[in-house]
Amino acid sequence: MTEPNAYDDTDLLNYAIQTGIISLDTMLNDIADMERKEILAQHVYAITVTTDKSGKEIYSTYLPQQDGNRLYRRRNTHEELENVIVEFYKALQEEIYIDDVFYEWINRKLDFGEIQKASYDRYVNDYKRFFHYTSVSITKKKFKNITEDDLEVFIKCTIRDLTLTRKAYAGLRTLIRGIFKYGKKKKYTAISITEFFGDLELPNNLFKRKIIDKQKEVFMEDEIPVVIQRLKAKPDIYNLGILLTFQTGLRVGELSTLKKEDLHGRIIKIRRTEDKYRDKNNKWIVAVKEHAKTDAGNRDLIISSTALDTLNQILKLNTSGTYLFEHNGKRIRGNTFNKRLSRICNELHIPHRTMHKIRKTYGTTLIDSDVDEGFITEQMGHSDISTTKKLYYFSNKTTKNKEKQIENAISF
Repeated sequence: MTEPNAYDDTDLLNYAIQTGIISLDTMLNDIADMERKEILAQHVYAITVTTDKSGKEIYSTYLPQQDGNRLYRRRNTHEELENVIVEFYKALQEEIYIDDVFYEWINRKLDFGEIQKASYDRYVNDYKRFFHYTSVSITKKKFKNITEDDLEVFIKCTIRDLTLTRKAYAGLRTLIRGIFKYGKKKKYTAISITEFFGDLELPNNLFKRKIIDKQKEVFMEDEIPVVIQRLKAKPDIYNLGILLTFQTGLRVGELSTLKKEDLHGRIIKIRRTEDKYRDKNNKWIVAVKEHAKTDAGNRDLIISSTALDTLNQILKLNTSGTYLFEHNGKRIRGNTFNKRLSRICNELHIPHRTMHKIRKTYGTTLIDSDVDEGFITEQMGHSDISTTKKLYYFSNKTTKNKEKQIENAISF
């Protein structure tokens, strides 16, 4: 005799239905009632009761429209009005596509303050790039009809067509996870995206391998004194800002939003950054955000005596401004420092690098100088030293120096 635990759930359910233990009609009715309750629970408008001239009760509510307006509906009984609501949302679900789910999800995150406008713009740009410019698209298929196989084919074709690296694919994965987790919660799909990604296999040869020119990721040891000399030779407000970045490793958004109140001797309190996003008219807005880029970014930065000297020079140039770096009464934006650095690189005939490469140079210098790892993470505004080592450390020794090290190490 077969033991009961030898059956799977489907076998047991079929057995219960066939033997009359469970009524199929009752089960289907229970499922329908549950679905009805879930739909009504999502209806955001109240059902109101009024009385007409004859004393008859009238039940009314509103139904949301895609253009932002609402549709008025009334019925003679509460049940009749609920039927209208349920049929409306069922019909709406039939016409939902992935574009609808994406914007519903991302707008909700923005409304609740889960993301900033700059992140919202980045998500929208990534969505357009990944979902609308590949040979295989899932945007034309009703969302409820998208299968796991559709998703797998779409992901692999997108990686192939856009020659994505693993890092770039992470952006696509973030979007798909968010869209389908939200869609499942809203009953738009039955796909469990967590299980899907758990089963998905993507071999390394599917991705583009990006070869990094490490010499362009940081300033080389023989370039640093040349650049520093050039900055000190003309100590205007822009050059001093770049010099301070070499001495502190500040993010350019942190640098450009510093205030005098942030300076406390040999401590700089990092409490804000620059935020760039598009407004409703698609115009770029550059604003100051009263919080650093990350929680770890809010930090007390310890500076050297040379950095303190640089700060004193900056304060002499800007005696009355709100921000540390201003020109003609206006805050100097982060991109302005990048433009000045690019010009300096051209003049010195060295590879073009951004302000962020100075930050990487600072992290590399701290590691090479055997600074305590816990202190390095604090200085960099990272939560873990692995971030610094993986993304911010590149050997900036000259070839001659490396040859000397090898010669000393390999003496046999």
